[in-house]
Amino acid sequence: MTLEIEKLTADLTKMAAQAAARQQARRDLVDELLETVARYAADWATIAQALTTAAERADPKHYRAARPFAHAHPLNAGIDPPDPPPQATLIAADGSQIMPDRHAAHLYYLINVGGIVYFHGDGRAPLQFTLPVLIYPQNDYDEADFLLSSGKVSIARDRLEIGTLADVAWEYRGGDAPVLAILDQRLLYWPIGGPDAAPNEDVQAWLRAMLKARDAGALLAGYIDRPMTGYVVTLLRALGGLTDPGFEWTALGKRAATGGLADAAIYGQILRPGQRSPVFVNVSPPNARFAEFDRALEVCFFYLNPGPSQGTVARVDIPRWVASDDTAVDHIHTLLVDQCRIMGGYPYVLARADELAVIGHQDHQELDFLIDLNMQKHGVSGSLTAKQASKDWARSGKTRFKGP
Repeated sequence: MTLEIEKLTADLTKMAAQAAARQQARRDLVDELLETVARYAADWATIAQALTTAAERADPKHYRAARPFAHAHPLNAGIDPPDPPPQATLIAADGSQIMPDRHAAHLYYLINVGGIVYFHGDGRAPLQFTLPVLIYPQNDYDEADFLLSSGKVSIARDRLEIGTLADVAWEYRGGDAPVLAILDQRLLYWPIGGPDAAPNEDVQAWLRAMLKARDAGALLAGYIDRPMTGYVVTLLRALGGLTDPGFEWTALGKRAATGGLADAAIYGQILRPGQRSPVFVNVSPPNARFAEFDRALEVCFFYLNPGPSQGTVARVDIPRWVASDDTAVDHIHTLLVDQCRIMGGYPYVLARADELAVIGHQDHQELDFLIDLNMQKHGVSGSLTAKQASKDWARSGKTRFKGP
């Protein structure tokens, strides 16, 4: 054992005390914001005024908010799930990767997408699929960039996830039962620098996949477990700022201004198991770019208590073409609740997609072995770096050298 835990006793005590103080401050802020949401829950004119003022006076680098999509439900409504459709097809896809390793014998990376097609209500066994993709340098001068491509690998995985999801949804187009295509991440995909930049090829590929899902007649959703965004909190702070002469509008949207409080803390107090919030529009520069590409792709969202207990909240992203259809929103709501009941709080299809996508240690070792075997057949040699070889030796259970 190399960690001398007794030397951390004072730090552990301090850590617990600070956590308790932060928890109490968070409770006080939640109570304050719950009073605000109750006061303005259906005051649509004042809500619109707050959003207009915030857009004019807040710092656009930080300002991100939520705008009610419609006026059918007050902000603090807990909407019960309707009866699910008799039949539906749910498609989920998830991805994992092996990153390029500069210390490995051969340079490559791998993306593996796993997915499932679940037939709600008709008794058929689910179908499952995987799609592994191996990428390797095409020339010698490619290798330096290849080693610095961890971010590119993640983006390539994301593109393959939503592209595969849209392709499978296309295969199930034209049926009578609703088709729900679902990802385990946000729909407002923006892996590029500034929020005001034009969508690059990666974002455009994402947008084209969203459109393909729409053209297939599918409902599209992104499921975010334990969301940390504070879009509604920003709206509530703006509402409070209308009557506060000293309100600092330029700080609106900064996490420090609200202690990092997320919307989930508010809706965790409002939503009972199975209930959802009203639908909101994501107010942000990237979402404006999505809407400019195609109005139907503007990202909206609602919060969901998937159960089985109070306080658990997920965020569900949906495009405008789904948000505009009350029946479509109802289908997503009730099908997700049904899926979460299978798993006890998380959609079954997403859990299975993750299980199919994940690359285990043994899989990794077998792939390395097969790559090395094929390299040898073609007369290509390779070896681990000295650093990796020494690590492998040190971690293999060998006894530490203690001298003569």
